[in-house]
Amino acid sequence: MNLKKISGVVLSCVIAGSLLTGCGSEQKETPKTQIGIITKLNETEQTFNEHSTKLESTLRIPNMNLLHNYHYYPSLQSMISALNNKSINEICTYRSVANYIVAQNPNLEILPHSIGMMDSFCFAVRKEDTELRDRLNSAIQSMKEADTIDYIIKSYIIYLNPNDEVPVTDMPKIDGADTIRVGVTGDLPPLDLIKEDGTPAGFSTRILEEISRWIGKNIEIVKINGDERATALTSKKIDIAFWVTVPTEELEKAGSVPKSVDLPADLAATSPFYEDEIVHISLKK
Repeated sequence: MNLKKISGVVLSCVIAGSLLTGCGSEQKETPKTQIGIITKLNETEQTFNEHSTKLESTLRIPNMNLLHNYHYYPSLQSMISALNNKSINEICTYRSVANYIVAQNPNLEILPHSIGMMDSFCFAVRKEDTELRDRLNSAIQSMKEADTIDYIIKSYIIYLNPNDEVPVTDMPKIDGADTIRVGVTGDLPPLDLIKEDGTPAGFSTRILEEISRWIGKNIEIVKINGDERATALTSKKIDIAFWVTVPTEELEKAGSVPKSVDLPADLAATSPFYEDEIVHISLKK
């Protein structure tokens, strides 16, 4: 996923006299904001922060502390727990997820600052499974041309009231068809959701419902942990995983954020089918 906040070093100017305004001899470095983020699978936390610092040092937003220190967490719920016990100051997630989470947690709020950076949603497969990837790409393209994806985005994200129940998925049963196993974390409602009784719901599985029809295969949903996505694929526990990728090549070319930050070399991503804005959540002041 691409890096969300940008920043520069903000220095405090303290004056010794009561009548003059200016920079004094002592300066304090603004402390870094501690940010929770879902574990990246192809970079250590230290390397991720090095890339983050490089990116943030190139951009400025007035009146904002843009110095961040990112901490990896295996799930959204673990980040919310860390936020509530004040181990971190903010959570980094997506606009649609933030709207849903804040509606369920009145002690949380979405921070108003944003620079409109986006991540792309796609599927990941084993690199050697080129035929499966090509069939998925063909289905995604056909669904775009038929406005099917646009309809699902509107129904499950744009026009979904965060206080409403997220619709469940009615996965097709195709007689005589092969079954492919798809891993979802259920950890990013309403984008990715598995209800407490194990029922798949929300955007990602609704997309899979349509893909099942387009490629003529039955789909079995397998719930996995976010930090196990790659190993679940390479161990062949699953054949496909719901994924997120860095959408812009500009960041990679600038040496700031590699596109492979969350995609190990033995995996391949499909064409993206949705983008969402990166935002931050904090406890209400």
